[in-house]
Amino acid sequence: GTAPAPCRRVPLCGACSITMASPASPTRTAPVPPKPPSGPDMGLGMGRAMAAMALFEKAKKAYLALDEVGPEGSPERVAAMEALHVSTAQECLELAKQNGGIYNKAAQFVASLQGGAGDAGIPKAYIEALAVLTDKAPFRPFEDMDACFAEEFGMSAKEAFAEIDETPIAAASLAQVHRAVTKDGRTVAVKLQYPWLKHHLTSDFAVFSMFGQQIKPGGFDLSWLVRDFQVSLTAELDFTGEADNAERCAFELRGRPDAHVPEVVREFTSKRVLTTAFVEDMTRCNDVAALKHAGFDPKRVGAALASVFSEMVFVHGHVHGDPHAGNVYVRERPGPGSGVGSKEKEPQIVLLDHGLYHDLSDATRTEFCALVNACVRRDARGTRKHSIRFAGKELYRFFPLILSPWFVFGSPDLNAADFKAAARGALPPGVKLSDIGKFLVSLHDEGGTNMLGVLHSLGYTKGILNELRFPESLRLRAFARYAAIGARARGASAEEKARLRATASGIGTPHRVAIVLAALRVEILAWFVFVLAPLAPILFSMPGSSVWTASLAVSGPVYALAAMSFVFARATEHPELAM
Repeated sequence: GTAPAPCRRVPLCGACSITMASPASPTRTAPVPPKPPSGPDMGLGMGRAMAAMALFEKAKKAYLALDEVGPEGSPERVAAMEALHVSTAQECLELAKQNGGIYNKAAQFVASLQGGAGDAGIPKAYIEALAVLTDKAPFRPFEDMDACFAEEFGMSAKEAFAEIDETPIAAASLAQVHRAVTKDGRTVAVKLQYPWLKHHLTSDFAVFSMFGQQIKPGGFDLSWLVRDFQVSLTAELDFTGEADNAERCAFELRGRPDAHVPEVVREFTSKRVLTTAFVEDMTRCNDVAALKHAGFDPKRVGAALASVFSEMVFVHGHVHGDPHAGNVYVRERPGPGSGVGSKEKEPQIVLLDHGLYHDLSDATRTEFCALVNACVRRDARGTRKHSIRFAGKELYRFFPLILSPWFVFGSPDLNAADFKAAARGALPPGVKLSDIGKFLVSLHDEGGTNMLGVLHSLGYTKGILNELRFPESLRLRAFARYAAIGARARGASAEEKARLRATASGIGTPHRVAIVLAALRVEILAWFVFVLAPLAPILFSMPGSSVWTASLAVSGPVYALAAMSFVFARATEHPELAM
């Protein structure tokens, strides 16, 4: 077929988190008030913001008071801090439920921030408490939501469908989802936008914009972040754009048996209603126990997830902007012979909620591929060149570490002073707060590229992979494979890109060699990490030492170990893990 028309470009920020199947019903709340007036209500927005600030101040004082409980690390203080985490997380959850909209969105973001930092980044109590808002936020009575459907289609949903469940199967920040059956017998998921949402968002952003113009950390203006957030959420209120994104994603991934995007039902889709095919028997992709119980190997699930998103980033430059665990599910791969003769089911990633996508221009996507290829090769000159393009001369040496800590070997200019500053939680020598601000702005170019959004999406998926305990070496294999493919796809059409990334046919020998070499280089990288990690404190204490000199000192045995383990992996691993 032909590719769908390109969907509109959407700037930085999160998207509505909606699932299409959920075993538990969301929380019931009181009916909504009468239809609000159009335009911002500063009183409403300020009242909601003040409630959030009051909770912040209360929590700040409570955490400072822990000093009176006992010294840091003492059993009494640890117990008191854990109890405070639990109680404050619950208060944050109640605030998000009460305010809804953008506050639910913020809570979803916090619940997905575990990507590699563990409890040192976001305490587990917050992640567990706020995760409920990804698909079980407070919902509204069906009659209120049905009024939205009637405004869009001129009839009740009960008239339009043969049947529709009044209790939603999922609810999140922008909408809730009801299961329905069309009059021709198709089971569908109907996503209905909250009737009060636009008024609340307009009021909240009026207040946030005012704060953003007045509060400038380090003298640097970050009000553009507020504007970006507002533009993206406002765009997401038009569900026809989400339908366009879903169809484009389905087209780009159409040759993958391990990925599925539910089909859009256009006759019941409008600006405030989105209807898609209903997907049965899905399992949350980050729940290890549930995956094993359902018959999936979590490692295979992680491999599929890493592969799908690497293709999005490095080959297509069109990336799902909100891939938290409430939007990414797993089901058994349909088709003859699936799971036959094996205890494990073949996993298929199901991608939901396509309201937000981040785009990379073809030139930026190709350069990003070149950066990853250089990092995997430990090519110091190439890594420096491409990192300066993305992060500037002040911060370029840290940029590879955003992608993976293993890429430290592609950053030979890092030194002991940088690591000591990181250990203190301080800025590196010679780096100012204004440099950080310029770096953030440079990653978001309104001319066609949203690198900051892409990094945000990769952070989401890394968080899920960490929960699956998916090895970093396998995540980087996916990076390396699709960066090698993407580097050859500059200026290619969607059909040409599909042929390039296919593994069964249509690939020339040079291309196959490039993919194998990429996997081998990741294996070498893994052994450098394994060998050097315990030696790092000693090596960095030596005068003039660096990551580069340290790696040269152990390169001989590392190459030998990497070659042997690479051959063993190719001979014993499942093809999808070998990538």
